[in-house]
Amino acid sequence: MRIIFGELKKIWNIKILAIIVFLCTAYFTLSMYDWIRWYPSDNWFGNVEFAHHLTENYGTSLSLEDFEDFLNYRDTILLELDPFFQSNHFFIEQGITGFDDLLAFRQYYGARYETLTNEERNLFYTASLELGYIVRTEQYGDLVSENQTPDAYNKMTSFNNVVGLYSTNIVGEDWPSHIDTILAWQEVSQREYTRLTQIRDSGELASIITHHTLFHTWRYTRSLAALNTLATLILVSTLITADRANRVNWLQYSSKQGRRIFTKQFIAVLASAVGITTITALTFAGLFAMLTGVGAFWNNGINSFMGGSLHWLSVTYGQYVILMVGIMYVLSVGAAALAFVMSRFSNNMIRLIFKIIPLLVAAVVLSNWVLGDFLTIFAGGNAHLQLGLVVAVLAVALVIGVVIVQREKLVELK
Repeated sequence: MRIIFGELKKIWNIKILAIIVFLCTAYFTLSMYDWIRWYPSDNWFGNVEFAHHLTENYGTSLSLEDFEDFLNYRDTILLELDPFFQSNHFFIEQGITGFDDLLAFRQYYGARYETLTNEERNLFYTASLELGYIVRTEQYGDLVSENQTPDAYNKMTSFNNVVGLYSTNIVGEDWPSHIDTILAWQEVSQREYTRLTQIRDSGELASIITHHTLFHTWRYTRSLAALNTLATLILVSTLITADRANRVNWLQYSSKQGRRIFTKQFIAVLASAVGITTITALTFAGLFAMLTGVGAFWNNGINSFMGGSLHWLSVTYGQYVILMVGIMYVLSVGAAALAFVMSRFSNNMIRLIFKIIPLLVAAVVLSNWVLGDFLTIFAGGNAHLQLGLVVAVLAVALVIGVVIVQREKLVELK
């Protein structure tokens, strides 16, 4: 064990760690942070705030009884909207004092749109401009508003969206559900058909989570997996090559105990891969959770009436994240094992770099393929094949590493 700790100290040296910290900071700033910055938190229009509202008030899923109670929330939003309409000169002149008056106004002018006079059309356009929207017209082109859409109006729009999604996918009113539409118009395999009907009939869709939450999570995690693989390769790659460049291996070959050091180095490399993955996962996943608030959905199922994607597994958001982090560990350990083998056959850093770069590219391509649209029924591909391939790569890498370790005990000096 003392020797393993000694090898770990050689791997985790200050210079290498400083390089990793610099690269992680730069990569996070230039690439990963966008998935945090553009996550629609504090934005009612993206339904994310309603997902928080529903989770806080009703739990991880929305029952029919809870939905009936939620419909009463419309009155609260109307009260929040009233001051806006009652303080806006245009709406006051049109006799619009609340949201329902606005709906009547739009219905009146919308039904007669083709026969409206220019003055009436200007009134129709102005109503949207006062609410902060861009109006596209044939006569004037795009009319851009200088106003900001009131938060309460966005809240009402999102409320109507959520009610419509629940009514369609759970209650089954007016329109066929999302799954029924897929089954009616899209060609699906028997396996896909079985899974889709299971999701529809099991009540999974009552779960509360938005497409934005899942989309930003797997895109962020995909970038994190690439960064973690890079950090792992930088951390572990130089150990064996540095020893060979300094001809330390000649001293190791001179005794039976020395030849066993190679085994301990392999263990240290794998342990370092686990260690660096743990650090990067905790650090960057923690930042994502802290800055977006997605931790509120930890126990919510990933198949939801609010979400756009349907998934192969009936798991919670927390389990979904753990699975992706598990893939990061598998990729990291596999890459470390292969880097260990490559460093054994590299007498200097230049040769090692030329071998490590293709390994990094291959690992990133594999992680992007597996983690892209992770576990979704259609866009994500064959989940069993993807996960099986990742495990197979790890197994092959470990077997090759063990073979090299055993071979090193018998190698002859040249």
